[in-house]
Amino acid sequence: FSPQVDSANAGRVLASDAAVFLKKSGLTDLVLGKIWDLADTDGKGILSKQEFFVALRLVACAQNGLDVSLSSLNLPVPPPRFTDTNSPLLLSGTASSDVPWAVKLEDKAKYDAIFDSLNPVNGLLSGDKVKPVLLNSKLPVDILGRVWELSDIDHDGMLDRDEFAV
Repeated sequence: FSPQVDSANAGRVLASDAAVFLKKSGLTDLVLGKIWDLADTDGKGILSKQEFFVALRLVACAQNGLDVSLSSLNLPVPPPRFTDTNSPLLLSGTASSDVPWAVKLEDKAKYDAIFDSLNPVNGLLSGDKVKPVLLNSKLPVDILGRVWELSDIDHDGMLDRDEFAV
């Protein structure tokens, strides 16, 4: 988490901190309220890291004209845009094609085909199934381990379609 949303470094985001941050998306309060309701699954007014990730994906969906619904979460969208330029992780009006680390749509289709060819179970691939693909890159094993850590966003030991593309 960025200190902008997790000032206490507690691994969670309070509603007040999230509201300030998410308002920088330029979305209306009505849309942001809907995003919060979908992301705050237990209704406690606090988002876990995974729930905050869901909120960010929903912001990206809304910014790209898609429905703010859980069914939109797996649709390919560029990263969400925020008007804050203090963080290198936040984009300020930059098209995803200009961002070197963003997964381009044509690449996403290729990665999805590879993902499907590895026979995912319930939309997930285990490390054992992904390992041969990663080893094909010829990168050192320690680097591949770090790639896995960064890609397995929810740290469940499995990669979904989007985590695999990352």
